[in-house]
Order: sequence, then C-alpha cells, then structure tokens
Amino acid sequence: VTADFLTTNTAYITNAVISNDATIAGDVDITGEVDCAGLDVDGTYVANVTAVSALDIDCSAGNYFTKTINANSTFTFSSVPSSGAYSFTLELTHTSGTVTWPTSVEFPDDTAPTLATGKTHLFMFVTDDGGTKFRGAALVDYDN
Repeated sequence: VTADFLTTNTAYITNAVISNDATIAGDVDITGEVDCAGLDVDGTYVANVTAVSALDIDCSAGNYFTKTINANSTFTFSSVPSSGAYSFTLELTHTSGTVTWPTSVEFPDDTAPTLATGKTHLFMFVTDDGGTKFRGAALVDYDN
C-alpha cells in the first residue's frame, strides 16, 4: 500500500510498504515483511510468543522467544535483519545444564550471567549491525 490507507475494520497486510499517512482503527493482522516509514503506535500492541524448538533463535520469527533447557545448550541466532536495529527477548526456563552464547554476544564486563537451576531468566539482545555484535542483558532467577 503506497498511498493514504484507512480502515476501520480488520486489516490484513501482507508484504507491503506503507508510506504517507496510515490510520488503522481496528484489528490488524500483519504477515510477511511490511515496511512502515514513521510508524507511531498509539495504544497497545501484541507480539507473538515464539517457542524455540531446538537451540536456534530464528530472528525472522519474531521478537519474543521461550525455551526450556535441561542439558548443556549452545544457542545460535539466524536470519538477523541486515539493516536497522533489531532486538529480541528470550525467556529461558533453566532446569539444568550450562548455556553457551554465540561469539557475537557481548555481556557487560564480558561476562555472561550465572544462572540458578530451577529458575526462569529473561535475556534481552540488541544489534544494529546485522548481528555482527549483539549486546546482551539479563534479569535472572525468577521463580518458575
């Protein structure tokens, strides 16, 4: 959609470029890649929660991921957007084992946090160079 866009019903947008003014009052289902120049969100938005089946975080699948581990686990990040800034959160339920992060991840003081077993931990990662470097932060040791 390259022009003014207005809907008051459910909008389905797939692989589009939205420019100029866009006002959507109602539900929006966006799939594929949609470029929105100057996007302002007034109110709440909901993102999907993506369960990670193996140990690869597929960045094209969303921005909020969940994973439970019960063994030594080495994560990888794939399909990182090549331009702009990208961030995601990983909600990690840690039963046992150690976590190894990609070499592209840098934590404060170059030290990944120590994780207690039987707890849930939140990790936030951000990159602005296509994934060459991710800066990571963690909130650890929440009760399950």
